[in-house]
Amino acid sequence: MTEKNHGHGCLSAKAGPENNVSFLTGFSADKYARLQFAEPEEVRQVQNRLFLNHLRYTLARSEFYRKKFAEQNIGADEIQSLTDLVRLPITNKSDLEDTTRFCCADQADIVDISLTSATSGSIPTMIPLTGSDLSRLACNEEVALGMAGIEKTDTLLVCAALDRCFMAGMAYFLGGAKLSATMVRAGSGSASQHWELIKRTRATAVVGVPSLMYKIGQFALEQDEDPAESPVKKLIAIGEPTRDQTLALLPISEELESMWDAKIFSTYASSEMATTFCECRARAGGHLRPELIVTEILDGEGKAVPAGEIGEVVVTPLGVTGMPLIRFRTGDLSYLIDSPCACGRKTPRLAPVIGRKNQMLKYKGTSLYPNAVLSALEGDERFHGGYVEARRHPDGTDRVILFAAMNGLGEPEGSAWITARLRAALRVVPEIRIIPPEQADAKVYQFHEKRKRITFFDQR
Repeated sequence: MTEKNHGHGCLSAKAGPENNVSFLTGFSADKYARLQFAEPEEVRQVQNRLFLNHLRYTLARSEFYRKKFAEQNIGADEIQSLTDLVRLPITNKSDLEDTTRFCCADQADIVDISLTSATSGSIPTMIPLTGSDLSRLACNEEVALGMAGIEKTDTLLVCAALDRCFMAGMAYFLGGAKLSATMVRAGSGSASQHWELIKRTRATAVVGVPSLMYKIGQFALEQDEDPAESPVKKLIAIGEPTRDQTLALLPISEELESMWDAKIFSTYASSEMATTFCECRARAGGHLRPELIVTEILDGEGKAVPAGEIGEVVVTPLGVTGMPLIRFRTGDLSYLIDSPCACGRKTPRLAPVIGRKNQMLKYKGTSLYPNAVLSALEGDERFHGGYVEARRHPDGTDRVILFAAMNGLGEPEGSAWITARLRAALRVVPEIRIIPPEQADAKVYQFHEKRKRITFFDQR
């Protein structure tokens, strides 16, 4: 982090980017509310201005980007608009191992330290946030939750950790609070604890991973109570897929809607981007937020692909002052939808993430993603849970094994329907091994807080 520079820190109106002022007051949802409905040319003009402001601020303060631009002989004055974005270097996850090179704020101006979840096995990334960054984070979730229909009359149960330096739970809480909804900071916990909170607080909406929502509903049914009769009518899904590549609901999503008699809304985000792509009430992809982020979809050679074509999601979060990034490679594969949304918004939307770029497997001549294997099964009452392992055959080809746990069914009865379901959904069927539920849970939930599942293990 930079040393104190006698009054010229990143919270100074002169030094920082647009809207860079004090905590929870600097960003306003109203200021850019109409941008979602504006014509493309107006959107480009606003985003272009915000991007250039972001670029100037970052280059003036970031050790990493100053060095990177110098190595590639790129002058800041050469970048005149977003059309020049393709000339700028890509930032990889591995670059963030030493975040001190990225920090652009004085130590005195850092008000929060967040850590990424690092469920893929990498070292958690430390992300310093200024008061302005928290303001931006709150505004981001205020708009995102509002798109999904959360209102001040809602009571929102947040089933995401607010402790252990995680960003997500804090973001949902701040955003809901800005909407004046009643917030219930449930955090991590057991299905029984969450169900009890839903009953006591009369929660009308839940934010959490779909697998946890499913377990809460199952627990209620086991107690001869019906989650469909609870006040919960909105499910904000985080961290796990809810739709397939065609935007159709996955089996677990259909089961959740039936179980709770509620609508499920998908979101996509990461700590590094500090921005949420959330579905509106039309539920046809996560809306891009041009005032908060520049989003690219790139092919394997780093070239932009047209709307509708799958590529890697690469983002430049705008307005960040603690640790601003330029062209951050997420590793997630998706595509853009550029047709107008039924809600009236004209900005593009991000389709569901179909998998991680580094997790794509070639199996029997077919491209296969681990999350697609589990998504085809989750939501069926016979399936308790499981995980996927990738190994290497002696001939160098991928070997894919599904370890599946059943609810009360053993082999062979427990695996016959799995084979049929996977063949229908994926065209190929990996090796299947039936394991006890406790063995699956011990492997998948390796953290005490059970914040995120780990469902893919690459042993190649």
